[in-house]
Amino acid sequence: MRINDRATMRFLFALLLSTTFTANAHSPDLSSVMIYEQNGKLLLLIKGSLTAFEGEVDYHFKKNAYKTPEEFVQLVIKHFGNNCLVIINNDTIKFINPQVQLGHETTLFAELKNVPQEIQSCYVKNTLFKDTPNHQSELVITAKGLPQKQYILYNGNNYEVRLSVENKIWVIDNADSSFFTNSTFILTALLFLTVLVITIVVKHRRTKFATATQLNI
Repeated sequence: MRINDRATMRFLFALLLSTTFTANAHSPDLSSVMIYEQNGKLLLLIKGSLTAFEGEVDYHFKKNAYKTPEEFVQLVIKHFGNNCLVIINNDTIKFINPQVQLGHETTLFAELKNVPQEIQSCYVKNTLFKDTPNHQSELVITAKGLPQKQYILYNGNNYEVRLSVENKIWVIDNADSSFFTNSTFILTALLFLTVLVITIVVKHRRTKFATATQLNI
């Protein structure tokens, strides 16, 4: 049976990202952005630690700018409106009904209004956490009729990416600033898997040694 190299790489990529971001769900240095379709509507969702949201709000609106959770939410939405931009087919997309769910992992989501039926290009910029040192944001685009795309937004690419659909796949227009090149990804994935295997082997040997010691006693 021939292994599909592309499918394998996608699996490893998804595994690496999901492990990294799940393990650091409450870290102020990491967040995730998703553009996805639900019930015929295209939605944008941003997840980040409450600490990261508080830090940005305090920095831009000064501390003590809010006294209640409701006031804090309104400042988060205002900050979101000033720092998130989506352009599809060269048309700026408006966000409607933005909402925020507070928690250790805080979620912001909004509906994208008047999205073209056929998407040929997409520009995403999210500087929501640009003032948090070394912040990285995982961008995931998944919608009906579109290929899935994962990308890392960070200071090196100005937290933005330009994409276009060619031959039913996403092509990165600013590929030079991509956080993951093919070679970098392969090396990172191999390193991750190597560390995982070593950890499992060491844990197994320790368990085996402890069992043998107990039997000798």
